[in-house]
Amino acid sequence: NQVFIQVGIDSGANSQINLNTEINLSAVTSSSLGVDVLSVTAADAALTTLDSINTAISQVTQSRGSVGAVQNRLTRSVANLSVSIENLQAAESAIRDADIAGEIATLTRNQILVQTSTAMVGQANLIPQSILQLLA
Repeated sequence: NQVFIQVGIDSGANSQINLNTEINLSAVTSSSLGVDVLSVTAADAALTTLDSINTAISQVTQSRGSVGAVQNRLTRSVANLSVSIENLQAAESAIRDADIAGEIATLTRNQILVQTSTAMVGQANLIPQSILQLLA
């Protein structure tokens, strides 16, 4: 069974975490690390045991790094989702809290200003034509 966690907006590999491949916890058991049967009864066996322990420490460190990387991705995803939720709530609040009467009054005022400006431009264009007619 594959376990995926969606951390992005699309279905690409960068937007998903496969817990089966990115965090392989079965690789950090005592038997898989080779430290389930250790012996320190003789000098050669003790040296072999130390080598096995060093190898196991390296493998555990790599696994911890993988777990940390996945944790960072999940933390970043949670932070991004929190910001998205906050922005969505702010937008919804702005829509719900809109003062309809005030917004209509502002729209009407702006429409009157546009019509007045258009009329003024039209009058300003007539003045040079009137002067030319007087001079002609």
